[in-house]
Amino acid sequence: MAKRSRGSAGADSALDRVFTLLDQSLSGMHDVTPPSGMRLPADLPEALIELYAHCDGARLFLDTIELHPANEVVRDGEGAAARWTFGTFEDEPLTVDARGHVWRDDASIDAPVCEGTSLERYLSGLVDATALLYDEDGEFAENVFDDDGEIESATIEKQLRAQLKRDAKAPGPRWRLAHVLLAQHAKDDARRQLEELVANDPKFAWGWLELARLAESDDDLDVAEGDAIAGAEAAKGHDQEGYFWAQVARIAARKGDEVGRATAAAHAARLSPGLKTAQLEGAKAQLTADDVTSARGLVELLRAVWPRDLEVLDLVNQIAKHVPAPPVIDGDGDGDDDDDGDGDAP
Repeated sequence: MAKRSRGSAGADSALDRVFTLLDQSLSGMHDVTPPSGMRLPADLPEALIELYAHCDGARLFLDTIELHPANEVVRDGEGAAARWTFGTFEDEPLTVDARGHVWRDDASIDAPVCEGTSLERYLSGLVDATALLYDEDGEFAENVFDDDGEIESATIEKQLRAQLKRDAKAPGPRWRLAHVLLAQHAKDDARRQLEELVANDPKFAWGWLELARLAESDDDLDVAEGDAIAGAEAAKGHDQEGYFWAQVARIAARKGDEVGRATAAAHAARLSPGLKTAQLEGAKAQLTADDVTSARGLVELLRAVWPRDLEVLDLVNQIAKHVPAPPVIDGDGDGDDDDDGDGDAP
């Protein structure tokens, strides 16, 4: 196996480490195609040239991670915006840019997130993290899945920390770790993760917004407003820049900062002319579903940006008057529709 990235002291690179681990793994867990020796596409970034010195594609952990052969790499975009799709993780595309940063779409924010600050560090951490799901016999390890077949929160936390051990400045794993910790009610630890995230990557606007929400939950509205402004400034040029300014307006309204609210609202309305319609539709849908809390949250943002809009004010009144539908109770009083008791609805 090729060893192309040794430092001046002769130490193996992270990719050397990865492929050594794969070589030593249980037979059948991985399928690594040796380097082809063929000439690589001329426009490949250095990170992929290094990868294809070690293999010409691979399927790892029973297809959980797939690395495409060199001739199947697809380039999208030009110049600094160019990215090359080189594989998948859990069937989600992985791309790498000219700097070697690895990207994957994050459904929670509907945007790509940097998963690794280098391809070799990313793969090293990902292999370590995925290996936590398996025992020494290649079977799924005990206590890593819940009764519904989902990975346990504690295991996800371990996986994310394993990735960060190999790539401490990677925004994506730290972003998800903060949310895992919030779900575990470990707010202080989550805040530390988010603070480190934005320190490493000040342009990660969603990290600032999450910090603003945490400060807001502590009623520290001065800090919340400042963090929200930092997020809006970090989002400059993004599709959702207007949404970030709307959040600034909402927090400023809560704080009683009318000048700040009006300024932020003007930015939001100018940058996202479709925001009002989208938020109104979302609030109405939540109200129809009897989710008054979510509807009220969406309307709070609408009122901060469009405080005198008649359609917004009408929806405020609808929410105030809304009476949730009573629960459906069937004849036998057990809350389901299976009157014959055979387990099948008639």
